Formats: sequence, structure tokens, C-alpha cells
Amino acid sequence: MNEIFFATLLNIAGALFRIFLIALVGAWFFRRKVFSSGDVSSFSSLMIKVLLPAMIFSKIILTLKPGEFPMWWVLPLIGIGLILIGVLFALLFYANNLKAKRNMIPISSMQNAGYLALPLGQAIYPDQFDLYALYCFLIIIGLNPILWSIGKFLNTADPNQKFSWRQLVTPPLVALLIAITLVLSGLQRFIPPSIVEVIDLTGSATVPMANFILGAVLGGISLRIWPPVLDVLKVISIKFFIIPLITLLLMLYFNLKATQPLLSDVILIQATLPPAIAIMIQIKNWGGEVQQTGSLMLISYTFCLIAIPFWLAVWKIL
Repeated sequence: MNEIFFATLLNIAGALFRIFLIALVGAWFFRRKVFSSGDVSSFSSLMIKVLLPAMIFSKIILTLKPGEFPMWWVLPLIGIGLILIGVLFALLFYANNLKAKRNMIPISSMQNAGYLALPLGQAIYPDQFDLYALYCFLIIIGLNPILWSIGKFLNTADPNQKFSWRQLVTPPLVALLIAITLVLSGLQRFIPPSIVEVIDLTGSATVPMANFILGAVLGGISLRIWPPVLDVLKVISIKFFIIPLITLLLMLYFNLKATQPLLSDVILIQATLPPAIAIMIQIKNWGGEVQQTGSLMLISYTFCLIAIPFWLAVWKIL
């Protein structure tokens, strides 16, 4: 187990280092006042309105092929299932103060399914990365509508603000729904390849920009103000213990490791990932608890350095 654990740790650490390096550059620029808070807000707006919708649209158009993968619809359901586990336990943990603590639900349940998962896949599964990436994008199909609708509302709405369906409509969600509709109807074949290439090229800037924005936003977080210890324990427990444990037990029950080894690894990685970068981008663009959520992000991204290799090591020896 030690050999597997440390080998996995080194692979993941290398991938995380590249991601965090970009974030550290963003944090350094912000603290050196190269960029102002207004600049970061503009970057966030560009991300949400242009770059992320372009990436979502192009990747679904290019990778989702229902004829070659007839059971593709199961993976979006798995993505929803991972969120529901986190949401359920967050509701239980915060049942007595849910109105004031509803912003804890997304950070406890919605993972960094793309920006972090894809670089990890490139490092750990270089020979199977195309299939790995397809699995990730299919899981993201289930995650993104919730993250960019209900998640956005929970992250950014005032505690006294009433729910409105209008708040669920965001550019990433619209891009997702249009792309899936085009693919399932077969109409994507009428889109000129050059157009798809341009959209895909635009979307390719999403991952580095997202990590840069994360660093810039976290760079403005005070290291002297930390969230309540109880909130930290609840979020860490849900994100890095309860969700991975339940996921692992379910995959053992369905014998997924023997029948779909790569898919089982992808699902476990998704279950162990830290909170989505989009949470901070939403808060920066629409408002919310920047300090509290940002400090929880810092703690979560530090904790994942141990959690991800630990659960993968346990999975490998079972």
C-alpha cells in the first residue's frame, strides 16, 4: 500500500503543482496590485459569458457520440448522484441554521470536475487520456446544470432573497443545453467544422484563466480571518470522507473495478476533488461570501493533496 500511495501522491502532486503555479501567479499579481479587484471582476465576467460557454459547447459537440457510447447517459446521472450525496449531508449538518449557511451546500457538494480533474488525468493516465476526458465531460453534463443554476443561487443570493427561476439561467447552462440538444438531434453535423474549431480554440483559454482567477481571488483573502472551525470540519468531512466513502462502497457493490477499471478510477477521483473553482468565479461576478468561501477553498485545496492519493491508494489495494 505504501508504494501505491506514494506513487499516486507523486503523480497527483505534479499535476497539482502545475495548476497551483498558475493560481499563485494570479495571487502574486493581485497582491502586488498589478491587477485590481475591478480587473478580476472583468476577467470573471469574460470567463462566464465567453470562455466557459465556448469550452462547454465545443467539448460536448466534439466528444459526445451517443452511437458509440449508448450508455453515456449513466455518467451524467453519476455526476448528479455525487452532488446529491454532498447536498444530503450538508442539509443534515446545517439543518438548524440552513438559511444563514446555505452557501455551505455548494462548497460541500460540487467538485472541480474539469479544471482539476483533466490535468490529473493527463498526469496519471497519459495513454488513456482521451477516454478519461470523455468520462469527465459526461459527468460534467450532470454537474454543470446544478452548479450554474442552483449552485449559483446558493452561492450568491442574499439569505433573505427568494428563489427565482430567472436566476438559474446563466451562459454556461444555456451553452450546455444547446450543445446537448444539437448532439441528440443530430443537428451538430450541420455546424461548419471551422466554426467548431474557433469555438474550441476560444474555450481552450478557460482552464488557465480559471486557475488564474482563482489565484487572484484567493490572493485577496485575508490569512488572518478564518471560517469557524465547525464549518471547516463539516465541509472537510463531507467533501473528503463521506462522499468518497459512499462512492467507493457503491462501486464495490456493483463490482465496477473489475468491469470498468478506468471508469471506476474517474468516478472515485471525481468524488474526492475539492470544490469547484466556479464557486469563487460566481461569487466574484454576482456577489457572496468571498472571505468565508475563499478561506474554505484554501483549506480544501490543501487537504485534497492527501485525500485524493489516499482514496486512490485504498481503491487500488481492494
